[in-house]
Amino acid sequence: MLLRLIGLFVLIFSVFGGFVLAEGKLLALWQPAEILIILGAAIGAFMISNPASVQKLTLVQLKHVLFKNKEFDKAFFVDLITLLFRLLDQKRRNGHAAIEDDIENPSSSKIFQGYTRILSRPRLLYFITDNFRIISLGNISPVALEALMEHEINTLSEDLGRPCRAIQTIADACPGFGIVAAVMGIVVTMASMSGSVEVIGMKVAAALVGTFLGVLLCYGVFGPLANAVGHTEKDELLCFECVKVALVANQAGHSTIVAIDAARRALYKDNRPTFTELEQLMRANRGTEHGG
Repeated sequence: MLLRLIGLFVLIFSVFGGFVLAEGKLLALWQPAEILIILGAAIGAFMISNPASVQKLTLVQLKHVLFKNKEFDKAFFVDLITLLFRLLDQKRRNGHAAIEDDIENPSSSKIFQGYTRILSRPRLLYFITDNFRIISLGNISPVALEALMEHEINTLSEDLGRPCRAIQTIADACPGFGIVAAVMGIVVTMASMSGSVEVIGMKVAAALVGTFLGVLLCYGVFGPLANAVGHTEKDELLCFECVKVALVANQAGHSTIVAIDAARRALYKDNRPTFTELEQLMRANRGTEHGG
């Protein structure tokens, strides 16, 4: 979040500071009518083109991007890997019945209660518990399990990508709305041709501000926001990939530590614990008392 604030400061300082350096007057850029036309049109187009569910999800994603620290950091993925290890280790030692209560009622499970950040993400929680239920049936091959989970991840990718695409669509439309505001400003100017040169110049300048704002909002605000939301989407999808790799490897007959290491390797470098860190985590959590 700090880097985004710094980036925003650099953006504003560079654009408006450069304008002032060129002997421009900041007050000339304050054109409420142009701002209303562009932002109003952008918000209206967003509401027309997206269902209520996408609008709500977009606002949630923007809130996370603008006001919260990174959600999917290394600590989150370490929690996820540790949770998977504890579940798989209990399953290996005592059979699937040993974790049945944990899978059916994660909110009251002693294992899951240690990972509140994962409990707070229903989509990921359901993905974990649903696929453990599938494995409990005992007659699904690793290939079939991987195909099933891959299909669900593809659907999740489409769903999670909707806010990003919605914001990017608005970003792409902003230069067009800027042109609309500029054209309307020229129309107003043409109606004032009988006025003084100073008045006409001010109205032309106001019209050009519309084009300026449209381009600035596209490349300086909405475009970067769409990209930031897209990064959050990719980080969230990594969680599902991590779970998929671990469960498929375990179903293929690999040991628990190998399955968990496979999940570790699916992570980006910044969020991936080293193999030594993984071993220490496994030792610390091996044999942890089970409760459900």
